Amino acid sequence: MASLLCAAPLHAQDAAQSTEPAASEPAPPDGFFIWTDTSVSLLPYGYGFEVDPREQSTLTIEHAHASKIGDFFGFVDFTKFHGAPSGSDTETFYGELGPRFSVNKIFDKQISFHLFSWSAFEVKDVLLATQYERGEDPDVTEAALVGIGFDLDLRENGFLGGLGKFNYVQLNFYGRAEMTEGTRDGFRDMQVTMVASYPFKVGRADWLLDGYFDWVVGFGSEEWSYHLNPQLTVDLGALVWEVPKKFYAGVEIDLWWNKYQIPDSAAFNTNQQAVSLLFKYHF
Repeated sequence: MASLLCAAPLHAQDAAQSTEPAASEPAPPDGFFIWTDTSVSLLPYGYGFEVDPREQSTLTIEHAHASKIGDFFGFVDFTKFHGAPSGSDTETFYGELGPRFSVNKIFDKQISFHLFSWSAFEVKDVLLATQYERGEDPDVTEAALVGIGFDLDLRENGFLGGLGKFNYVQLNFYGRAEMTEGTRDGFRDMQVTMVASYPFKVGRADWLLDGYFDWVVGFGSEEWSYHLNPQLTVDLGALVWEVPKKFYAGVEIDLWWNKYQIPDSAAFNTNQQAVSLLFKYHF
């Protein structure tokens, strides 16, 4: 299931891009939270998974918020396996918690720079990025990550041209410490994570392409792994019931090379190409 780091609700993005004079803009919130978003997703059927049974169903609870010190994204997947061998587990869960702490907000700075003159992205904030991962069995799946994160904007003079429609683009570089049984203690590996969200319109329908990739580099004792997880959804609430940005429907693609950092081989395929139906409701 995709995990989208700190995915601001679209109405928050729209407000930030308002062209009204400053005098008519609403005052900043007085509380700790700038915005919050909680959603539940149902993937009623998916096919093509490796290592685990090929057919699965998943229920996901996600929460994201931005605050006066940074942002947060967390989720829990509850997965049911179809056709699991007799005597094996038929259900499991997995979750991640990812707080990030903003230099802009904590130190009241405004960071804006690009690394190269031809760079497509401009850095808008620098953050201390942390993450905790945990599966049902911590001896099999548990990790802690600490590193640096960047909030990015596409630049008009970048090689991609004037693509200014992204809701967000985030890039995190982590030191990764495996906490599973049999692995050495300490931050012995590196992970690169990028998340992005791109809205577009086709006719009357509002569409959203979003997702992430996780690249575990493989410096430590574990194998490298690359996980690409995009979602393509249509705002069905707006299209059918005229209630926008509440109910989405579409598909999720789950591409994973060396799944669970298990090396792929002729004897055991760990390169995954799976697709699932997806329904998501934002509270």
